[in-house]
Amino acid sequence: MADLGSIREYPLVVGIDREEDALVVRAAGELDLATAALLEEALWQAFEQHEATSIVVDLTAVRFIDAAGLRLLTWATAGSRENGHRLGIRCGAGAVRRMIETTGAERSLPLIA
Repeated sequence: MADLGSIREYPLVVGIDREEDALVVRAAGELDLATAALLEEALWQAFEQHEATSIVVDLTAVRFIDAAGLRLLTWATAGSRENGHRLGIRCGAGAVRRMIETTGAERSLPLIA
């Protein structure tokens, strides 16, 4: 992941890595209305990489997520379903997992370990 400065300067840091045939979009910090566009841009880039067999959104380092972040995950899931179910979301056990479980979104999001 590119070092974009401190989390204080950049509330969300996003990077894309390749792991074998998968693209991993990693985010760290706060995923909210003010920062969701950063992750959305990275997801667009990942979706355009047709040679990747899967795309993993790694949110294990996200310490806060709001409804805008959850909406983005729902959008990405819908887009993935239209293009062959290539997306998986790794959310860990922190704030993202709590938000997903509180809202019941685990039934519709492609969560992976």
